[in-house]
Amino acid sequence: MEHVDLLIKKLTKYVSFGQPVSSGSVFNQRISDPRIPISAYYMTMKLHNEEERCYHEVWLTKEGLFAVTEAWYTETTVTRKLLHNDLTYEQLMETYGEEEAKSVVVRMTEIISKSEADDWNRSFFSKRM
Repeated sequence: MEHVDLLIKKLTKYVSFGQPVSSGSVFNQRISDPRIPISAYYMTMKLHNEEERCYHEVWLTKEGLFAVTEAWYTETTVTRKLLHNDLTYEQLMETYGEEEAKSVVVRMTEIISKSEADDWNRSFFSKRM
């Protein structure tokens, strides 16, 4: 999984790591909303239980590992619980599913590509001015 490690290292240059809100408004998060004590960047989610509107979400932590949360969405709020923390990519595949873990790699690649294109555009236009 050396390829994934390189992607993670590259990705950490482009994203900012915040703390995922464990509960609160989906539209207007407040500093007082309860938080899961990790710094992470949101990657993806999959439906876990349609009836309960429960999802499993994957987060990339600033340490380069993965966390999985369980999230319940209502019309305007979300409540999260940390299921797994400090997972390697291999462990993520085991707990979250191989196809879903591959979608995380695709998302990382897309973020890097877009960020590099934005960097190129900024440097191109700043040199022309």
